[in-house]
Amino acid sequence: MSKPFDPFHESIAWVVDTGLFIACGRQQNNKYTALERFAQQYDLTFVVPQRVYDELGGAPNRSTPGQTPINSAIDAGWVTVADEPEYSNSTVSQVMDDVRSFIARSSNRDEDQIEKADTALAAVAAELLEENANYVCIVTTDIDAGEGVVNALEVNGFENRIQFKNGFELIDEIT
Repeated sequence: MSKPFDPFHESIAWVVDTGLFIACGRQQNNKYTALERFAQQYDLTFVVPQRVYDELGGAPNRSTPGQTPINSAIDAGWVTVADEPEYSNSTVSQVMDDVRSFIARSSNRDEDQIEKADTALAAVAAELLEENANYVCIVTTDIDAGEGVVNALEVNGFENRIQFKNGFELIDEIT
């Protein structure tokens, strides 16, 4: 188990999953507004994996007419899309495999049924930790995925540098 750090006061990277944005809704929703205000208040930028961006309607061939909430957040500067993970990086590959296995075991599903966006959270976090982030906070509404990312990163050398924040709890705290 990782030693907890305070995600609200430490210098950290926030890697965020689809569920948080879906739970917040459109720009007019008070939860979306609260999330934007939270990011601005703490001067942070949420990092979303490319797969999460695609799931949220950011992919050009899936976009709805007009501005999607994720694109509005990107334009406002409080969300950024991570580059595709470097799959040839052995740490990235290993944490992705470890997350997939953890989620399969904890949810009693076949590994082939695990969403690729869940493993992408771990890949992006691993790259950020290898590059320059001191800490990473994973925000997802999927408890198995959040715990799996923390577990995978800790067993791969990033102990005490990763924390999981339940997206529903974050929304409750900031609204």
